[in-house]
Amino acid sequence: MINKLQQRKHSRYWLIACILLSECGFFTSCTQYDLDRVKPDWLGSSINQYLNDQGDYTNLVKLIKDLDYQDVLAKTGSKTLFIADDDAFNRFYASNPWGVRKYQDLSIAQKKLLLNGAMINNAYQTMTLSSTEGPKEGDCMRRLSAVSVYDSVPRILPSEMPDSKYWMYLKTKPEGILCLKDITPAPMIHFLEKQLTFNKITNSDCDFLFNYETERQPGDARVNGVAIETQNIKCLNGFVHKMSEVVAPLDNMAEIIRQKPSTSIYSKLLERFSVPFYDASATSNYNRIYGTMNDSVYQKRYFSRRSQGGSILENAPDGTPRIALLKFDPGWNGYFSSTDISITNAVAMQENMGVMIVPTNAALENYFNNQGGKVLKKYYGTLDNVPDEVIAKLINNNMLNSFVSSVPSKFATVLNDASNVMGLTTSAVDSVLLGCNGAIYLTNRVFSPTAYSAVSFPALINDNMKIFDWAINNETLQYYAYLNSMEAYYSFFIPTNNALLQYIDPVSYGQTTTKLFRFWYDAKAASTTERVKASIWNYNVSTGQKDSLGMASAPVILDRLQDMLENHIVIGNVEDGNSYHQTKNGGIIKVSNVAGGEGLMKVAGGYQIENNREVTVSEIYDESREGNGKTYILKDEPILTCEKSVYDVLNDHPEFKKFFDLMKGTSFFETIRESLYACGSTNISLFNTYHYTVYVPTNESIQELQDSLKLPTWELIDAQPEGPYKESLKSAVNAFVKYHIQDNSLFIGAGTSVGNYETAYLNVANSRFYKLNVQANNSGISVTDNAGNLRHVTNNDNLRNLMAREYQYNNKDITKVDQIETSSFAVIHQIDKPLMYSTTQFGVKIKAKNSKK
Repeated sequence: MINKLQQRKHSRYWLIACILLSECGFFTSCTQYDLDRVKPDWLGSSINQYLNDQGDYTNLVKLIKDLDYQDVLAKTGSKTLFIADDDAFNRFYASNPWGVRKYQDLSIAQKKLLLNGAMINNAYQTMTLSSTEGPKEGDCMRRLSAVSVYDSVPRILPSEMPDSKYWMYLKTKPEGILCLKDITPAPMIHFLEKQLTFNKITNSDCDFLFNYETERQPGDARVNGVAIETQNIKCLNGFVHKMSEVVAPLDNMAEIIRQKPSTSIYSKLLERFSVPFYDASATSNYNRIYGTMNDSVYQKRYFSRRSQGGSILENAPDGTPRIALLKFDPGWNGYFSSTDISITNAVAMQENMGVMIVPTNAALENYFNNQGGKVLKKYYGTLDNVPDEVIAKLINNNMLNSFVSSVPSKFATVLNDASNVMGLTTSAVDSVLLGCNGAIYLTNRVFSPTAYSAVSFPALINDNMKIFDWAINNETLQYYAYLNSMEAYYSFFIPTNNALLQYIDPVSYGQTTTKLFRFWYDAKAASTTERVKASIWNYNVSTGQKDSLGMASAPVILDRLQDMLENHIVIGNVEDGNSYHQTKNGGIIKVSNVAGGEGLMKVAGGYQIENNREVTVSEIYDESREGNGKTYILKDEPILTCEKSVYDVLNDHPEFKKFFDLMKGTSFFETIRESLYACGSTNISLFNTYHYTVYVPTNESIQELQDSLKLPTWELIDAQPEGPYKESLKSAVNAFVKYHIQDNSLFIGAGTSVGNYETAYLNVANSRFYKLNVQANNSGISVTDNAGNLRHVTNNDNLRNLMAREYQYNNKDITKVDQIETSSFAVIHQIDKPLMYSTTQFGVKIKAKNSKK
């Protein structure tokens, strides 16, 4: 009878054999052996026995013995070991980053790194090494080795600590601190045939990644950059792969950059974002493993939007918030870029890694002295004085989330921080360094962030513009990439923090009292999302008296800042000689005295125009040569959009009375939209989140139509009995009004516009809207209607270019609204005579009916 020990032994043979057979693709052959009693010869010896039998692995055998790992590699399944012979170890002793020249010089920690870093706690041949769980063949490029984060816990001396406030209190410890580079395990990197094919990484890409020191052939395999000479050597308890050189664990990207002399300047910039965190669990584990009584073990991390576990790291150990964050943590060993919740973090880590584009010291010095960085040096004096939030733009532009998307064959699709093609080329890359969490491209040039030459730049570098800078970079609003686009020319108006103490709330336009928002920037807020705050006040426009109503909520603040951004961005050059310019959301601003420049140039939004005042442009930043336009600074108040609707404008001018009376009789006015959204005033229901032109014929010309019975009055219509005739008269008035409302706001003084523009009146015969042919320039506007009549905007400046904005709010109850749901813009012009969509649209029916009376 077989005893229990023998049963366990033979069962282990059975399990190992089946694993190896499944790896090799012939599992059915298990039935050929009585594995409960017999170990087949083809299983071979154990990994430990194999190394001893070969005779030229004495260094590796010593490692196994010194670390008391013989039994594990002799009896326990299953393992994968990447083995290096004695010749490879001799080359390692001749040159290695540790300065070790012989086996006897290796510390225990270094021995652990060499053995565990070349081992995987499972049996893999190269075919399956490149597959994640599932299996998903070919999508695995990184895999955890047997290395523990506690195998090597370095002691950092004060001289090695970064010069930042987060490290200063630790610099007082002359003995230094025990500090993990990262508390996540460092994986190894594979370059295997299936994985390369799956990710469309070419042989030429691989040659580039290995600095053209090799010429890859199909089937070649590498681990941590080291070539596998002999693949898939089967042993009793796993696989061994003979390597051309010693396989050592790779450092993370941050550590590689820190240690390399030619990247010391960039490393200094990067280390501004590093921070030590005391780790109670790490302290306990370290003391348990090493039998010590150390009071503190730390881990080094980097303030970033994506750090361990994919979470943001924005608060220092004391809980204070950090303003500037990196795109991802360059010291995070377990880095992953995927945000697909259907993929586990472990699989996401296996599938990809990051890339850092790192300029050499020489390239950085040239950049700051002679190229795009000159503006920073000029503004701040020295590189050390450049704020972290400005430096973060440079570093983040050079951090690429996906390695598999950033190899040379895909350089044409690598985008910068503004989602434009970066222009990365192989000639710009001097060499490539591999880290456990990504590849480092050492470059001979700096890929400057577009933020340094974009119209948003003044907000980035000026403390008194932090509110707008925060809004630009807010992830919910997402204006950063838009304003950094180099494919457009922008005129960007930035109100200072002080100007934003005077923001009249457009949501209050529909309420009984005007409200004032007073924004401010709180650098000490608990998180990035809370740094902009605003108080709300009842505001007497005439006296300036203010009564506090409390604080605005975060959604309300975002709502108002988004509306302001939309109305402070002009796509185009406001210095082109025209007076009126359309903003991003379809509104209009008026500029004047452009030639006067700083201190004399003026700008006005609809509210300023309604109240006969202007805002002075105090400073002008010109980014038009290397960037995307000009920036205009407003110190007194922001641009404020119209308070009045079209209804209000028509009501204010007796010259518009006849047309206004016609409109009031229609169903086109509303105070609540779709039973959901309260309006700021009485709105035109024909409008729909766009911009429009309303042409208003003179009172006399409308009266003439009515006197000649070509256009019915509402009095005439109301006198008719209900029936088809009355409805036809109503339709005639509705059509007349609709034909005077045109898509697109056209201003006199906004340059030349010539074209056919749709009106609000639909031709039911062809389901198309009737059009107007319009010619507008800085002198006037002429309109040719569908009947061939030529009309002109009158010369009365008080009756043309009249602005209106119609708001819809986020509640049907005007007393409960707090956000802008949507809005429309319009311009109103008086024209000399009515517009006709047909030569036969009026007259016959009215005359006939009247004659019967």
